[in-house]
Amino acid sequence: MSADYPVVIIDDHELFSTTLTMALRNEGFDARTLPVAESRSFATRPAIHPAGLVVLDLDLSRDADGQYVHGADLVGGLRAAGWKVLVVSGSSDTPGVAAAIAAGAIGSVPKSRSFGVLLGTVMDAAAGVRVMSDAEHQEWLERHRRYLAQERELSRRLARLSSREREVLELLAAGMRAATIAEHFVVSMPTVRTQIRSLLAKLEVGSQLEAVALLRQLPDPPERSRRGS
Repeated sequence: MSADYPVVIIDDHELFSTTLTMALRNEGFDARTLPVAESRSFATRPAIHPAGLVVLDLDLSRDADGQYVHGADLVGGLRAAGWKVLVVSGSSDTPGVAAAIAAGAIGSVPKSRSFGVLLGTVMDAAAGVRVMSDAEHQEWLERHRRYLAQERELSRRLARLSSREREVLELLAAGMRAATIAEHFVVSMPTVRTQIRSLLAKLEVGSQLEAVALLRQLPDPPERSRRGS
């Protein structure tokens, strides 16, 4: 590992990114933090300097155009430009980690680990040491396949709903009762009950709780792009 090996940190938590950057510099790395607003353009352009390692958070904020950025959506472009990608995440976004690894990330480490462990993992990754076994890699790929299958099934069911049934479902998820929904749309209670029975049948569930649970399986936040392909 060269003393000036480049490490780019893409993370919207300033304290974490600054601390990690300074620690890596103290270890002889050419470390810097990239603003999240520049992450999409950075991931889609060839590396000007020799590519190294990107330490990539998954739960990012918004880019220069105001669009929500999820780290997994950047992995493919970074890999195409020659960067190795190590995922770090402070959330329980297991589907996102799986999507990032399926896209080519070399491994992941949660921010809940001690800083010493996290720093050591980043240094190992930069030095070319494997941070994920073949078995772990295959397990993540299988998880990714399962998540995609679940999302396809969810999309299939939700696509059956009419626009009004989808609105009724979203109001149920927001905690509204049928009577309040009837007032909201200025319709009768029998009309709302009919819509609820219809959406339950189309979603193949037996209760409003199950229907709401299905809706809540949608990727969050709703504006984020799809994970993986």
